[in-house]
Amino acid sequence: MSHALCLEQITAWGLAPPDFVHLGAELGCAAVSLWVQSPTPQAIAPPLVDDAAVLHATQEALNQSGLGVITVECFVLASETDISDYEAAFAAGAKLRAKAATVIAFDPDPLRQQENFNRLAALAAQYELALNIEFLAFSTVPNLAAAKTLVQNSKAANAGIAVDSLHLTRSGGNPAELSALPFGLLGTVQICDGPPSMAPELQAVHEGFEQRMIPGEGSFALIDFIRALPPAQIIGVEVPLKNLADAGIPVEERARRAIAGTRHVLEQAYARCTL
Repeated sequence: MSHALCLEQITAWGLAPPDFVHLGAELGCAAVSLWVQSPTPQAIAPPLVDDAAVLHATQEALNQSGLGVITVECFVLASETDISDYEAAFAAGAKLRAKAATVIAFDPDPLRQQENFNRLAALAAQYELALNIEFLAFSTVPNLAAAKTLVQNSKAANAGIAVDSLHLTRSGGNPAELSALPFGLLGTVQICDGPPSMAPELQAVHEGFEQRMIPGEGSFALIDFIRALPPAQIIGVEVPLKNLADAGIPVEERARRAIAGTRHVLEQAYARCTL
């Protein structure tokens, strides 16, 4: 069993996308994720690949490094969402040769949410992108079961689920649910660690975008999480470390520690598989 790693962009806050790609290569990752769309105009987001110059420089970095792009982020389904607004970002994702796009949902109308997800999947397919819904305990797709229902109801061949160990844990899920997913529904996977609980008011911004824990340093059931994955599943390392940033630790070192911790947990999971 082996799992290649993908460096997620919020693990390296502040790095320009081309520099981020080169960092992923230096750390021995097989791929990166890139942000091409801010969730909202006011949202916290890493530097975006959102203009021609940055897109060209990022393409050059990808060509030089040999890395692929697993997913582009971050698309939102909300009450005011106009699906056509995302077409330019999907086009950028296609130019980056990304495999998938990630969407999160905050629409209180279940019917409209389903219809817009279906339309977004169709638009993604035009750009040869899969579309993966990421469930969040504080969203309108709050758990793995809800994500499964949304995807299966869409009947879209390119629709899947993005599973983050953080959101699986905070939504009350467990690795057994992950391993029970029907074949083909699991899209992308992200890993981090964390404390046993987090105050609800801190989950969205603080834990979501600023502060997580390096795999192996928290309480999440990461060994079982890894063992629940398909053998060739690429794992995205999404570990923002504001505490280390505030202490003056350079972004490259923060990312290195996150990758090293993930590899150590993977070694533990592999070792247990051989017992």
